[in-house]
Amino acid sequence: MKIVVLVGGGHAHLHGLKQFAENPREDVQLVLISPAAYQYYSGMFSGFTEGVYGLDEIRIDLKRLAEKIGVAFYQDTICAIDPVSRTLTGLHGQSYPYDVVSFDIGSQTDSPEALRKYISPIKPNYHFPKQLLTFRESAKPVIVGGGASGVELALSTHAWRKRQHLPLNGSLFSSGPLLSAQGAEASKKIEAIARKKELPFFTDVQIEDIDETSITASNGTTYPQTAVLWLTGPKSPAFFERSGMPVDCSGFLAVNESLQSPRFPEVFGAGDCVSIDRYPTLEKNGVYAVRQGPVLWNNLMGFLDKQALSRFVPQSRYVSILSTGGGEAFLTYGRWALHGRVPWKIKQYIDQKFMKAYQAIYQ
Repeated sequence: MKIVVLVGGGHAHLHGLKQFAENPREDVQLVLISPAAYQYYSGMFSGFTEGVYGLDEIRIDLKRLAEKIGVAFYQDTICAIDPVSRTLTGLHGQSYPYDVVSFDIGSQTDSPEALRKYISPIKPNYHFPKQLLTFRESAKPVIVGGGASGVELALSTHAWRKRQHLPLNGSLFSSGPLLSAQGAEASKKIEAIARKKELPFFTDVQIEDIDETSITASNGTTYPQTAVLWLTGPKSPAFFERSGMPVDCSGFLAVNESLQSPRFPEVFGAGDCVSIDRYPTLEKNGVYAVRQGPVLWNNLMGFLDKQALSRFVPQSRYVSILSTGGGEAFLTYGRWALHGRVPWKIKQYIDQKFMKAYQAIYQ
């Protein structure tokens, strides 16, 4: 009996759990370790923020899912890995042996340490629902970060407050143009949408300081705040480097195209917590994590069976759909873009279909 441990309930691991449910192996003891009993789907955070979805609609019950398909579940946070003895260490010292291990634990928010006591983080994402309820009702909510998550949550919060007849005092701050990673045209269009929806936003602004009642920008201007969501770039979990695992220059777990550690072949990983050697600048994006799922699961089983491993090749373009609030969304594919109700309906269909595929296993 081989022990295969999945650390984290991210997109790629969810695919593996579904495959195991459909094709269980008697020679494999599958183990799932997660810091929370639920896995929250970030693609539906904007809808939850706006009040479109309830809590149970945006989360997967990992514990029930595991029990249903014969997978051992442990609610714990992994703090160390010993690749020589093939053991993992949990938050309170619990030891977990493995023959093969895979990490799909996402990333953390790269926020300045000096400002953290004034910031509400949403990573790991099981923190999000509780913090959202406070944030969206706050008198002057502020979001820092003009990427996809920052734009979505700012517009969703704005739409919710408008429907609740609350003062529209929220604001969004970005160090560059909004959605700059998607190119100049996408930035121009989403900024026009934000202006049309009357969302206050500030671009090319760095936040230098935060205190109990305000934030101070690099231009010296001070803005009032009563709650701050910091949604800037991702940061790696520290234990990979601390445990002596091969990592990239930012501390993310280094893997090859087969999603396998180059030094320790029993270690695999996917999603935002890894850096693929051939694609070092690949965006941390759930689209890639979903696509990595089949490759990862096939390779985990293939490694046990001593078969050749397949390679993950990221697509050059992908469809991105961001909620903009009020039953509308912004769809981009390469240089092509569309905004309105049709993209929102498409997004709802995709998101709900994804969730129901896993929720149906244990419901």
